[in-house]
Amino acid sequence: MGTLDCIVVGYNDVPFSRLAEKHKPLQKYSATYNELKTNSVLIGGERKNYMELLNHVIKQTHGVNPQLNAFELANLGASYLTSFLRRRGYAVDLVNFFNYGKERLRDLLAEKPRAVAITTTYYIEDEPVKELVDFIREHNPDTCIIVGGPYVHNTCAGNDIATQNIIFRSIGADIYISDSQGEATLAQVLGRLRKGRGASLSLIPNLIYEQADGGLGRTHRVEERNSLDENAVQWTGFDPGFYTPTTYMRTARSCPFSCSFCNYPAMSGEHTLTSIDTIRNELRTLVDNGLQYIIFVDDTFNVPLPRFKQLCRMMIEEKFNLGWISFFRCSNADDECFDLMKQSGCLGVYLGIESGDQQILNNMTKFAGVPKYKEGIRKLHERDIFTFGSFIAGFPGETEETVMNTLEFIGETQPTFFNVQLYFHDPIAPIEKKREHFGIEGDHYSWRHNTMSWQEGSEWVEYMLRNISPSIPLTLYGFSLWSIPYLLQNGFSTDQIKEFGRTGRKMLVKSLDDVECDFREEEAEMARIFSDWSMDKRLYRPEGTVLQDQQPDLLAAGQRAGV
Repeated sequence: MGTLDCIVVGYNDVPFSRLAEKHKPLQKYSATYNELKTNSVLIGGERKNYMELLNHVIKQTHGVNPQLNAFELANLGASYLTSFLRRRGYAVDLVNFFNYGKERLRDLLAEKPRAVAITTTYYIEDEPVKELVDFIREHNPDTCIIVGGPYVHNTCAGNDIATQNIIFRSIGADIYISDSQGEATLAQVLGRLRKGRGASLSLIPNLIYEQADGGLGRTHRVEERNSLDENAVQWTGFDPGFYTPTTYMRTARSCPFSCSFCNYPAMSGEHTLTSIDTIRNELRTLVDNGLQYIIFVDDTFNVPLPRFKQLCRMMIEEKFNLGWISFFRCSNADDECFDLMKQSGCLGVYLGIESGDQQILNNMTKFAGVPKYKEGIRKLHERDIFTFGSFIAGFPGETEETVMNTLEFIGETQPTFFNVQLYFHDPIAPIEKKREHFGIEGDHYSWRHNTMSWQEGSEWVEYMLRNISPSIPLTLYGFSLWSIPYLLQNGFSTDQIKEFGRTGRKMLVKSLDDVECDFREEEAEMARIFSDWSMDKRLYRPEGTVLQDQQPDLLAAGQRAGV
């Protein structure tokens, strides 16, 4: 086997308590710590998200920490990138989840790979990326470190060049790819690295890179538009144990809507769809190798509606028998749609409702009506499809009255699960254009507008968590709806997950005061809930690797292509 062109590294999950301690001293100036507080439980002197809490109570009950973490599922961005590069003849290996793959990454770095590519799909700050860069430098100071993805793109879109330079120098990588896709740019960089680290990068677009004089160079922009059909993940290049029994799939890119708080459509460009035939073939490969659960990550999975119905019918006709979850828009559905969802195996949906007040929805340009949300939740529940309602408190125009309307909405519709987030003012989202209209000052988690401040918004988030019932709050960090298939594959039942959420709510509410509490009653209840769970049910997943007998063919393909 020849030199490894690249190692793709997936997610690095920093302990929740570390993030909390980092932001706690700044709580007078920003709501970041408040958001962390309302998504965690204070136990044993540390703030834990719900997955960490679950590990804690399992250890208390059975004497062993199961080390459950939903990020050990196949990272879709890293898997897609690995497949994309292999398809073009590059020798690429994958470390899917850094926390569980450190030894493997250390061994691969000893093989002197030309480059390491770090994806940044889930990151909202640079600390996890810096930790990866430091680890790579320690074990191979000569390899080229390339960072790309949403965190880099957002850093470039939301900051001037001087600020970008400070952030990128702090991270310490060699090359940053600024395109929202970037995989084609990465392939070009790897081709140039085959000529040696000194080869010029000036003709490759979308780069920010370390120059010989110590400065950061920037190349011209060329927006990537990579075909979803031509670049569907080639799962046959991975061990089936890597992506079964649960994995992620994307069947579309971007979003056709323009919610005023969201920068995703502007970042990702035109809404692009994968063909039904491509989806069928990909699912057939996955199912034939043992897939049981699929998580569709499209931001608007049921848009357009005719195509969504066609996709559901295809899954029914092919008898995939998969349990699936996805994002869902109640405003884009009818009775046939709900029936097809149930028949095709839908377990639950994530509903970006955001508010139960029509004026706030109008301010958000949601193009949705409160009555349609109520109807949609009712029809989903009639078909035993669980719902996760996502809500925002503090959006411009929010008042006590609009918050109460949202509380009334949740009480009436009773989504199975919910989460309330404080409004985050993104300066590259469409709402920025209405800064003067709404009297918006500040940004991120430090803002005020004509009707509310971030401090008042934080108080309303806590009020809602204390008073919403019987819907079950789930934390967004490391848990949420997307963790349910992962927990099911590891032997938990939906009833156990719900009971855990109900008991967890008591602990979360007690923890809002930010003082140590007596949780003996709740821990005893957790012990009862999980008394019949055992480590025998824990499914450990191997790190994703290319099948050994396919690597020579990939290398040969690269030589034939002259890459």
